[in-house]
Amino acid sequence: MLTSIHIKDFAIIEQLDLDLKSGMTVVTGETGAGKSIVVDALGFALGARAESGVVRNGAKRAEISAVFDIRKLNQVLEWLEEQMLDEEQECILRRVINHDGRSKAFINGQPVNLTQLSELGDYLVDIHGQHEHQSLFKPQTHLQLLDRYAGLSEQSHELSQLARKIHKVSSELTTFQAALKDINDRKDLLNYQLEELSQAPIDQCEQIESEHKRAANASKLLEKGQQSLAALHEDDESLSSHLSRIVHQISDMLAVDQELENTHNLLQSALVEIDEASHELRDYLDNLDIDPQQFQQLDEQLSALHSLARKHQVTIEQLPETLQELQQELDQLTGDEQSFEQLEIELSKLHKTYQNVASAISKQRQSSAKKLNKEITALMKQLGLGNGVFEVAFNTQPQDSYKANGLETAEFMVSTNPGQKPQPLRKVASGGELSRISLALQVINAQTTQLPTLIFDEVDVGIGGGTAEIVGKLLADLGKKAQILCVTHQAQVAAQGHQHLLVAKSQTKDSTSNQMVNISGNDRVEEIARMIGGVEITETIRNHAKELLKF
Repeated sequence: MLTSIHIKDFAIIEQLDLDLKSGMTVVTGETGAGKSIVVDALGFALGARAESGVVRNGAKRAEISAVFDIRKLNQVLEWLEEQMLDEEQECILRRVINHDGRSKAFINGQPVNLTQLSELGDYLVDIHGQHEHQSLFKPQTHLQLLDRYAGLSEQSHELSQLARKIHKVSSELTTFQAALKDINDRKDLLNYQLEELSQAPIDQCEQIESEHKRAANASKLLEKGQQSLAALHEDDESLSSHLSRIVHQISDMLAVDQELENTHNLLQSALVEIDEASHELRDYLDNLDIDPQQFQQLDEQLSALHSLARKHQVTIEQLPETLQELQQELDQLTGDEQSFEQLEIELSKLHKTYQNVASAISKQRQSSAKKLNKEITALMKQLGLGNGVFEVAFNTQPQDSYKANGLETAEFMVSTNPGQKPQPLRKVASGGELSRISLALQVINAQTTQLPTLIFDEVDVGIGGGTAEIVGKLLADLGKKAQILCVTHQAQVAAQGHQHLLVAKSQTKDSTSNQMVNISGNDRVEEIARMIGGVEITETIRNHAKELLKF
């Protein structure tokens, strides 16, 4: 439960330190005193979006701290442990808001983001605002209220997430299907190109080019080769013959002078190399085949390779790399098709899961609606609508629509006159009736909540007299199972509180501030008497106040 609040430089509050007790705490004060400011401040401590105008005039920043006793709150303890923010006894939420609206948030002294602060706040406090009845004009909120009453909030969130996934996967499949023809056309082209490249000798390009060049110049090679062979070795005046004679002459000279030995050896080696070169050239010429048919075949192969290269805008040497790239693209497109099939399987599973979850929720909604009808109708009678009848009407949605809210929508129907058929609440309820029905819904929902602290901020607007007393007793009963903080204008409600806080505003020439004090005894009698009203507070009014307080 909420044990204390510290507020500094927030709105018109300069500084406030407030200790709270269990049970029902009421907050009262003159109109304009700032009774709801504490609720607003607590909302910021629980993660509400900050605004620049909340910092008190003349101050640099506002600071709000809220301390909670969490010893018996297992969900809170588990959440804090998961976030590594755990404490055993208490939890401190703190928010610092600068003049420009920027803020910092802390849990147990450690910096956190607003999402974390809000998540934790959802486990600690439920705030019912004075304008909450206005949401009843919007039928889309009715299903949320029913789900909250039925304890289906988590399941409804799961269903909403499933619907979001279904629409996301469906959208991806639609995009795939639109591109599927292009993918298949591209695959057909790739298969054709790959087959064409695979059948061509693209890995022999260099060899074919070399053989084609040799075959194209075979006659010239033969002519030049024969001339070279004759000049090297076979003519009488060949290089070999001349060199042989020179070697013989140097050999004769060597017999006279040994200094010519190296010269002789070099010339002898040259003669051997000329003989070897002549032998290799002769072998080359013997194997040089002038075959027009082979040349035509090589020419056709080379022409086909150049044609493929032009088609793919590469050189013939790059054709093997092109083959590899096309194969990779085909593999990717095949993988895309498999992804498409996987998406279809995923969508089918999501549809099945959605139907199971939605059906279970729908069944629970129908059952809970019957119970809610009885409870709200009974509470309407207590709140002065003796002939009132409340009813939840469902409108079934197509099962294949996969809406975020499930298989149906809901709208609250009401009849306040005998014999009148229930009509949409937004059309037939007056302002006063709407306030009471809203209050009934809030009380019923509060009875089913597991939250430790419930705040009612002027939810009793539009009621009075005996009805207000009944509301006070209902809230006091709630205070037996949860901590209740109630901001009220009604004396009959305020009299039911176990703790009473009085808000008073003070003004000077330059500033406005307010204070909140815990009152009891005669001070409380005087405040209840003031709330009952009158030009002046008489003993009769005081006695009435004492009667309400059972003083």
